[in-house]
Amino acid sequence: MKVMQCWDDSTVNDILLVEMFRQHGAKATFNFIITENEGGFGHDWVYQDFAVKHLNLSEMKDVYRDFKVAGHGGRHYRHISYDEFNDEIIEVKRCVTDFFEQTECGYVYPGGGFDDTIKRIVEAAGYRYGRTTRNVDCALPLNDPFELPSHCHFASDDFIKKYEQVKAADGIFYLWGHSYEFKDDENLWTGFERKLELMAADNVEWIDIIDLFLT
Repeated sequence: MKVMQCWDDSTVNDILLVEMFRQHGAKATFNFIITENEGGFGHDWVYQDFAVKHLNLSEMKDVYRDFKVAGHGGRHYRHISYDEFNDEIIEVKRCVTDFFEQTECGYVYPGGGFDDTIKRIVEAAGYRYGRTTRNVDCALPLNDPFELPSHCHFASDDFIKKYEQVKAADGIFYLWGHSYEFKDDENLWTGFERKLELMAADNVEWIDIIDLFLT
């Protein structure tokens, strides 16, 4: 069985998440937003009384060392024009190549929102896949890389059920989330680590999402 995962928004809690993944030998793709102390697409905000802080771009290379990154624009396409969306994702793609020195990557639609024009823009910009927020139950459909679903959010009530379904089929299990959702709650961090331990006990093969689309 193969497992892949991605985490959105490049927030400071990714630092702890990366440490956990290194300990468990897990691969992950981090879908980043370009941000610096001034300007950029990122912003700091509050999630359930937890202060969410975004990593600055200058910090990300070290944090995500040995992990894959993917593009994740900061603005939903319905809030900006197609031209603005195109300009934004081209800048993000250039950052992947020039700053992270990664030749290929995917893109994650902000809020999961897209249409046919957005799909064409993302493909034309050189991305290899577009991840949606749609979930599937067992077999992961790969027929349209620019409508890529996942199985579930890391905290979904049916996480174990879907994991076991994919395991029984010897398929590819795909989970996603945001590290800020763990907040500073030790129980949430420990609960997710137990899931990693479950997968380790099953001797899963961790893979990078991008590898599915480079053949």
